[in-house]
Amino acid sequence: MELIIGLDLGTTNCKAVALALDGSLAGSAESSHRLISPRPGWAEQSAEEVWQGAQEVLRSVAQKVSSKDVIGLCLSGAMHSLLPVGADNLPLSPALTWADQRALPQARALRQKTDPHALYNRTGCPLQPLYYPARLRWWYEQDRQTFQQVARFMGITDWLVYCLTGRWVTNYGLASGSGLLDIQSLHWDAEALALAGITPGRLPELVSPFAVLGELLPEVAKTTGLPAGLPVVAGSSDGGLANLGAGAVSPGQSVITIGTSGAVRRVVAEPLLDPAERTWCYLLAERNWFAGGAINNGGLALQWLRQSFYPDLSAESGFDRLFQDAAGIEPGANGVTLLPYFTGERSPYWDAQVRALIYGLDLKHNRAHLARALLEGVAFCLADVWEALKPAPMTEPAIRLTGSITRSPLWMQILADVLGERLLPLEASDASVAGAAMLGFQALGRAASLEQLAAHITPAPAVQPDPARHQRYLELHRHFQQLYQRLASTTGI
Repeated sequence: MELIIGLDLGTTNCKAVALALDGSLAGSAESSHRLISPRPGWAEQSAEEVWQGAQEVLRSVAQKVSSKDVIGLCLSGAMHSLLPVGADNLPLSPALTWADQRALPQARALRQKTDPHALYNRTGCPLQPLYYPARLRWWYEQDRQTFQQVARFMGITDWLVYCLTGRWVTNYGLASGSGLLDIQSLHWDAEALALAGITPGRLPELVSPFAVLGELLPEVAKTTGLPAGLPVVAGSSDGGLANLGAGAVSPGQSVITIGTSGAVRRVVAEPLLDPAERTWCYLLAERNWFAGGAINNGGLALQWLRQSFYPDLSAESGFDRLFQDAAGIEPGANGVTLLPYFTGERSPYWDAQVRALIYGLDLKHNRAHLARALLEGVAFCLADVWEALKPAPMTEPAIRLTGSITRSPLWMQILADVLGERLLPLEASDASVAGAAMLGFQALGRAASLEQLAAHITPAPAVQPDPARHQRYLELHRHFQQLYQRLASTTGI
């Protein structure tokens, strides 16, 4: 049985799976690494820690399968990370993650120097602190010494590709989330580079997600126990591959994911841009775009609540009790509304400065009400993105659902009721890493198309929205949006 190993490099986890062409799982492993916040608004990763975690999960999976069955390795990477690498091929500092907000002043300044909407129409990325133009300007202005020492700027996944193969490349999928790539021509955008203050020579070579980059380096094969000479496929972004892993690659199919953060993604036949720049548009691979929006605070907000209000319980027991408590509270949390903007917000507001708000709390409330209000608050954030995406037609009368939310029937039901849409959960919550393995099969000639691969994905039974609760949640969502507008107005954001 031929197997491909998918390797997913996330914000706080590395995951690896060994997958067969029919979608059956032969082995999996996971490790965690730190999200570092040395200052308010900063959110970094150690590239070396991620590399150690990647080797750990690859070694673990290699021990669970026969090496003669493994025919390839394909990567999935978290989007928007930015890592400076020196002439010695080593990182010069930690990598900025999607949650890092330090480049807000630079983003504001750059919007005054160009036509930001024209740039957005070419790159699919609003001119915001999340993307490379503003982040590279921050490095130039605030840490000139490091900036001048940099041989290449790249994402953490790109650096790990170098560690695995010795090649300096980035795939179109990850590059489409940088704000530097023209998503139609698939070339670096000249104006975006000029705004960032760099030349193409300081970026990795652009390659197709289907590109076979070469063989696994001998020393890595020895360390991990993987076969010597194993082909390594470039892969794509975790967002695009989560769509593939959820079986959504045809225009009009939609996926919602809640992990550390959250996202709404719809496959589109051509780039879909929003006149108000509330959404983005990225690539899975050539001629395969997906539009949508991401929220900063999904499982991250849930983790805060568990640590803050269930500290006497283990992590697993704390989450179990949190969901039990929330299940005992009616929709609307008896008047408590929680805006879960703990780390600012991306779509649809692009508001890096907003912070969380608990409204309506009084002496009759307890942690159970907060638990219910937080689950509802994250669902309302996703509903804000869903509303912004409405112009894109749906061809499948349901939304595929992936990520840690699929472990909670209550949270899935709340989201279905808030959106008023059927949800199709994927029993495996690791859609990105499964998608990486699936893409690898096509890259190595074992599958004719992504559609053929996606056809193997069978969702769990649908979660049906309750019409009465949906009407109630429409009112509560409007209240939620009004609270955000009042908060933004009061704080001058």
